[in-house]
Amino acid sequence: MPRQKRRYVPKVKGCYECSQRRIHCDRVQPRCGKCASRGILCSGLGIRYRFRDGGNQGKIAWQDGDSPQGGTWSGDLPQHQRSPSFHRGCSSEGQFDWTSNVTNDPAEPNALAGLGPDSSEASTGSSDAKAALPLSIDLVDPSNEFLLTYFSHHIAPQMVVMDDKYNGWRYLILPFALSDKMVMDAVLAVSAFHLSHKTRGTLSVRPDKLYAKAILGLQSRSSLNEYDMLTKQSIFVAIITLLVGVMVNGCSDFPILFNMLQSALDAVGGEGGLGNGDMTDFLLRQIRKFRVYAAPLLSEEAGVRSIVAHAKESFDCLHYNGNLHPDHALTFYLNAYLRQQAYDIYLERALTGPHGTLDPEKIERFKETLELFPEGSLGEHSLVWPTFIAASESLKDEHRLYFKQFLEKQFHRNGFLNLQQALILLEKIWARSSYTNWPALLPEPRVFIM
Repeated sequence: MPRQKRRYVPKVKGCYECSQRRIHCDRVQPRCGKCASRGILCSGLGIRYRFRDGGNQGKIAWQDGDSPQGGTWSGDLPQHQRSPSFHRGCSSEGQFDWTSNVTNDPAEPNALAGLGPDSSEASTGSSDAKAALPLSIDLVDPSNEFLLTYFSHHIAPQMVVMDDKYNGWRYLILPFALSDKMVMDAVLAVSAFHLSHKTRGTLSVRPDKLYAKAILGLQSRSSLNEYDMLTKQSIFVAIITLLVGVMVNGCSDFPILFNMLQSALDAVGGEGGLGNGDMTDFLLRQIRKFRVYAAPLLSEEAGVRSIVAHAKESFDCLHYNGNLHPDHALTFYLNAYLRQQAYDIYLERALTGPHGTLDPEKIERFKETLELFPEGSLGEHSLVWPTFIAASESLKDEHRLYFKQFLEKQFHRNGFLNLQQALILLEKIWARSSYTNWPALLPEPRVFIM
């Protein structure tokens, strides 16, 4: 008797995380039970976009005729006299594979030392983060593909303490850009600004035009009550991306963009008006961090008010990543400790004035804590703002030299021009007498130092 063929039963796909761990997914929405029980961020059952290392190597190799070094541009930003004032008023699985610099997976061992930019972990990332996925360019404009890749590889890793597959600057912002032109313009502008510094302005793409297009997009969406939640979120995504842009190019548009952010947040009725979901959670973490770091650079009064009212919320990013990386608890603890020391240093100087006395041991303690991060170790690059604050208060030459060298090292690492402006401002602060009210000087350059 001929053997009967077993009836074909189509395979039901679960979430990406369960498939990578080769376990059965219960397909619960929006977060499956297996991921929830392990405290893993679940991608759900919808479209999954992956921006990571690997894939079709050499796919984005520039030929002579297509080289980004094909033209020149002035590098000057358009001047925007006023910011827009905001007021109330598919089922198929697509996967994109852009190279990135994914450094760690939550399962990797704890270590501060040995994870510098030349280590194998820092350069290749975890095997899970590099799972082979097909590169599809059908939905991506070829002229934009290189800059999207560049953002994933050079910008996204600088915006988190520990770069991994849960880096929202990669796995949330970049997919969003594929479906929203304004966000795409903002992302491309950031990459083009950063790349233009390396190529000394010889780009066929003009970053200032991309930047201006994103600003015009924000102006066209000023009536927030006319849009659905996704469009409202696009406004916040574009603004925080452009704030990264002014860090990259060191320009003075920072107060304008930050006022846009605050205006938009007021228009939606505060943080509760951002909706729910992964994108909302990501936006809130960034807004809460940016808000405290930005305020002292806007005015002394705003700095004191923001640190007193919102310092605790600014640690949300550290809590989020710390839960994903329990084996790296020391990295996140030291990062939080240095931030808190910087908050205390700023508040004491701002509240006591130029003639107040600050215990010099506080600066020594900050330096000793910072030295626990070996050169090039994980999380070191995220300590620019706290180090800049400690450097501003420094009176001893040895402290000033140490902090200056630390900031110079971070500039050589990431190429963000805001660090050059920070170093210039420090020299100005140090050139004054010992009784300088340096918190009053921080807003003068109108630069986002972070």
